[in-house]
Amino acid sequence: MRLLAAGNWTGPHRIILGIDIGATQSAVAFTYLCPGNAQTLHRVHEWPGQPSQKGQSRIPSVIYYDENNKPMSFGAEAVLPDTEDKAEDEGWRLVRHFKFHLHPSEIKRRQDFSLEPLPSGLSLIQIYTDYMAYLLNHTKTFFGDHVLNGSRVWESYHQDMTVVFAHPNGWGIREQGFLRRAAIAAGFVMRDKAHCNIQFVSEAEASVHFCMFHSDLHEHLNMGVYFVVCDAGGSTTDTTAYYVKQTAPALELDETKASACVQAGGVSVDAEFQKYLFSVLNQLGLSEDQRNECMRIGCRDFEENVKKAFDGTGHEFRINLGGGRTMNHPNLRISRGKLTLNQETVLSFFNESIETAVDCIRHQMDKGCEHVLLVGGFGESLYLRNVVNSNFSGARCSVTVTSDPNAKAVADGSVLWCAKRTVVSRATRMAYGIEVLTPYDRNNVQHCGRTTSMQLDGIEKVSGFWSQIVSKGTIMEANEALRGEYHRSYDNSNPSLGNFTVTIYGYNGAGDNANTWLTNKNDRLEKGFEEVCQIRADLSGMRKALKKQKGTKGKYYRLDFKVAIQFGDTEMKAFLEWEHGGKTSTGPAEVLPNELSIGSP
Repeated sequence: MRLLAAGNWTGPHRIILGIDIGATQSAVAFTYLCPGNAQTLHRVHEWPGQPSQKGQSRIPSVIYYDENNKPMSFGAEAVLPDTEDKAEDEGWRLVRHFKFHLHPSEIKRRQDFSLEPLPSGLSLIQIYTDYMAYLLNHTKTFFGDHVLNGSRVWESYHQDMTVVFAHPNGWGIREQGFLRRAAIAAGFVMRDKAHCNIQFVSEAEASVHFCMFHSDLHEHLNMGVYFVVCDAGGSTTDTTAYYVKQTAPALELDETKASACVQAGGVSVDAEFQKYLFSVLNQLGLSEDQRNECMRIGCRDFEENVKKAFDGTGHEFRINLGGGRTMNHPNLRISRGKLTLNQETVLSFFNESIETAVDCIRHQMDKGCEHVLLVGGFGESLYLRNVVNSNFSGARCSVTVTSDPNAKAVADGSVLWCAKRTVVSRATRMAYGIEVLTPYDRNNVQHCGRTTSMQLDGIEKVSGFWSQIVSKGTIMEANEALRGEYHRSYDNSNPSLGNFTVTIYGYNGAGDNANTWLTNKNDRLEKGFEEVCQIRADLSGMRKALKKQKGTKGKYYRLDFKVAIQFGDTEMKAFLEWEHGGKTSTGPAEVLPNELSIGSP
């Protein structure tokens, strides 16, 4: 427990949860802000199956399911030897690395990375819901045991608590919508409060807040300083560049360019070792059960010992295969049940992920960068730390790493982010816009073969044209909105406006796409485009704003409106505006993310 801020809390009772569901490990942190009391940050620990005296707050992101897809064991308890034996006897199936299934396609995937399939009949939304419910249940228990009158406080205020989920830079409104649905199903919040009470922060931004809280970094962040955060986690490496806008009365940071997110991290290192070990064991003539047992023991020994201790030096490293002293194969360097690896072989497991992290940092850096913050589970790798230091540490730039082995920076940082809101502007990761009609030009080859229609104004138009509202990499201040002006036409003065919808698309391809086509001549999205969400609003009250027009086919009615896109926090917001009687009005709008098909039961 540490002080979150100086002075006692002067606001109303408030609970804030910070949740990080990582590819390999997860954690929860929280604060209970009580009027007149100190503001403190708590890490949830004492998880089932975890030694309480060690204060470890991280648990494995794993679940055992039985043959009926009922969850039987979670987290630290699931990796206990007794649990593993029971799982083998009962035929349970282990689900791990499920975070990979939620990654959007635009995150660059390793071409040779094998995604573990989900068990038959088990949806990703159910896995996330089960795991979130487990996190919530233990957090409630821990809160009751470690906060004064904790059980009563929880019952009084948990229905209005703020829940902050951290996620990779490359996740957007679809993945956020998925997490929100799973959190509702898990019982974190009621559906009618979910939009306000569930918030999202990028893992890199949460890590910035963690580093400022747990190190002396804030003392070096003078106005005008540029720095880069590299969150090297289990499944992704996220990098973001920041500029210190001001230091007083409160620290404010701006993103300087679009953040990056690639699929490379600690799990990729494990996968390289697994491929190598499998090829070695295949040469021993073992039964399938014997080979699987050696794989299980060998992979765990690598992850818990060699991977953590390797710093790029050393000559030989031994991996326990569990084969006993009678397992000897000198030609494969196996002696007394242990496999010996040389330095070059171990380096080969790390190289691609290390090179990816260094390239990502270099891409984000400007000449004036003064600090590089290295965080995340893979960021604890001694070898990665040494390589980053050798590449970037010098007279003008320093490298800062986290040094708390019991912490998961992102969970702590999520609570701190919610309480402090240091980042005040962000760079958009993609361009946003909508589909519009454009006048048909029979002499333009790009128009030929596309769907055309005669509009009420008497002009023949072609569909599928891209109208950009926000360009990629735009720096947007908190609560700043960018707008595009549009109109729709109706053949009567009383059209149905109760379910008015506008579809927002995103572009994450290469090059300038400001004047191009959203769809091809077969009405399919062009490469680099994707449907992001729909804005749905009841605009029945806008009928008075309809303007009577005269076209070649007679009178019609035109409705002018604006589509506004906003990134006040890390979650995209969109709404509609219109003018009537000299006043600008904004109607309540619902943003409906494009749901992920894998998330459906």
